[in-house]
Amino acid sequence: MTLYRSLTLTSALALVTAGPAFADLTAEQVLADQLAQMEIYGLDVESTSQSRSGDVLTVEGLEATATFPEGSLAMTIGGAMFTERGDGTVAITYPAEIPMTMTLDIEGEDAPVAFSVSMRQQGTETIVSGIPEDIRYDFKSDEFVIEKIKFLNPPEAAEIDMTADITVTGMTGVMELSGGTVRDYAAEFSFENIAALIEGDVPEEEGTFSLALDVANLAADYVGKLAAQDITSSFAQAVQDGNETKGTITHGAMRYGIKGDGPEGAFEGDFTVGSGELDFSLDTSGLDYGGVNRDMTMTFGGAMIPFPPMTLTMAESSGRFAMPVVPSPDKEQGFAMSLSMVDLVLDPFIWSMFDPGGALPRDPATVVLDLEGQGILNADIFDPEAAESMAEAPGQLNAITLNELRLSIAGAELTGDGDFTFNNEGVVPAPSGVVNMMLTGGNGLLDTLVSMGLVPEEQAMGARMMMGLFARPGDGEDTLVSTIEVQEDGSVLANGQRIR
Repeated sequence: MTLYRSLTLTSALALVTAGPAFADLTAEQVLADQLAQMEIYGLDVESTSQSRSGDVLTVEGLEATATFPEGSLAMTIGGAMFTERGDGTVAITYPAEIPMTMTLDIEGEDAPVAFSVSMRQQGTETIVSGIPEDIRYDFKSDEFVIEKIKFLNPPEAAEIDMTADITVTGMTGVMELSGGTVRDYAAEFSFENIAALIEGDVPEEEGTFSLALDVANLAADYVGKLAAQDITSSFAQAVQDGNETKGTITHGAMRYGIKGDGPEGAFEGDFTVGSGELDFSLDTSGLDYGGVNRDMTMTFGGAMIPFPPMTLTMAESSGRFAMPVVPSPDKEQGFAMSLSMVDLVLDPFIWSMFDPGGALPRDPATVVLDLEGQGILNADIFDPEAAESMAEAPGQLNAITLNELRLSIAGAELTGDGDFTFNNEGVVPAPSGVVNMMLTGGNGLLDTLVSMGLVPEEQAMGARMMMGLFARPGDGEDTLVSTIEVQEDGSVLANGQRIR
């Protein structure tokens, strides 16, 4: 399921919405709006055992089905009560326990996959206001627990001994929707805490496992447009139909934990993050997805690992990925990719394995790579059918820019930037452009590695010869600089001297 669909479908199912009352809403109108939100994604939805008593409309459950080329999906979910409050608004309340079942039938498989889930809640209420064409949902929940996840089919899955619990506390949120065929929406929601725990036996092995997640102060806000789409729509198909989204997710302290125990011994890992954020957008201009985590610590160990427990820390880690999604053979589109690991500190035990005497500087390491470029996308690479029938490259690379390259470790640092364009007239794209590099502390690091016996003298000599061929002394001490130019005729120059 796409990022866009995951976010918007979750919002629609959870009814994270609210707004000022413009007129009296009826319970039936609110129910119809909820069903419409699910039907946008290609689901056929209807309520079961619907009844009214005074100002209260009771729905015993919902049934949703969908068909797609490879099979079908069927889902049932417990109902709710819709109470007209006398002030033009409608309150939605839920039973203490909400059951759900889902069946996925894939063509060619011996048996469908089916599982059931129980959702338990306390203090969960949604207040709906406005008019059907301009509606708002305000919701809150003291606690919402997803538990008792049980595989019903196939038989081998039903025999898996596993428990899963997801607990969400302190939810508040608002969502506003307006318009007709294509609806504008804006949403904000927050969670005091989200905790998940999955435990079970390792199938076909004598062992156990557990996975734990805990996130504090998660908040999200996003805006966009909703339009009718098929449940199997690709990114390109969805945005061409009128769907788009843009938003930000932030979180406070977060922890992942994993434990395992089996014939080869036990394993335990723990990963913590101080805070982080994620930005995302999807529209006709493309997909853009990136984020940052700060103050990270990773600890791992156990009997199955042949060394003591170790800890790594990092001040910051970030990444971004952007690319076009709608094919446009006659239009150049941009893409980007970046990643960084800043101030990575290795466990002293790792250093002691190859540098027991402390000869190497143990400064924190940093890796930064930032690229962007231009190209042409000829095919919908997110459409499975198109991907299967693809007989040639889905596009072409026209230009790429290295905004930043930075690698620093053990007292040495390599930096660089550059620009290249590509001639696509041949069988293989032919690059032309310039890349600039600077190495600081490289000779000093090489001398230390030789003195430690980690690098043989003859290999060090070969490395120095290569550096002499491609680089020249820079302005600072133990600094080498290099300008590598690739010309359109395929010749390569290093610092103005032709080497190919």
